[in-house]
Amino acid sequence: MAGSDIQTNEVAMETDHERSESYVILQLGAESYALEVTRVREVLDVAALTRVPGGMRSLMGLYNLRGHVVPVWNLRIPFHLNDDRLQERAPSVLMVEPDAAQPSRVAGLLVDRVSDVLDFAPGEIQPAPTLGLGGGSRFVRGLIRHHDRFLLVLDLDRVFSALLEEPSNEAP
Repeated sequence: MAGSDIQTNEVAMETDHERSESYVILQLGAESYALEVTRVREVLDVAALTRVPGGMRSLMGLYNLRGHVVPVWNLRIPFHLNDDRLQERAPSVLMVEPDAAQPSRVAGLLVDRVSDVLDFAPGEIQPAPTLGLGGGSRFVRGLIRHHDRFLLVLDLDRVFSALLEEPSNEAP
């Protein structure tokens, strides 16, 4: 009987592991965020961007990614964070798929740091509270308890909707 209990537990663990999803963990200001690995193409240290005169405030510039022009957005802007921390060290750029329906499109998100890739089961994601998350609350679709803190799970579709609605830097 004990042998069948062990097998049942092993099968349950394998099923949970198969259903788990991987998340890229990134820092933005003092908070840690999680983003589905399926939406991330790669992580780069970007040295040179081409500025776009009159572009949106959050558009940091354009990057040449192996011959393709990729817009790079400063994720600190929609989260209402200042750029002080960007001066401390070279930021990272997540090359992501901004539209899950069109995975051939790529855009860059400038973040303070990318720290890890972790696996979590879907049951570990809790709904985000409706109050108290500050300016970035509309971009958070859930929370994951990790060690003694929470990781805020980003809703990338909402992030890009906000980035693309932002007015440009041009004077009226």
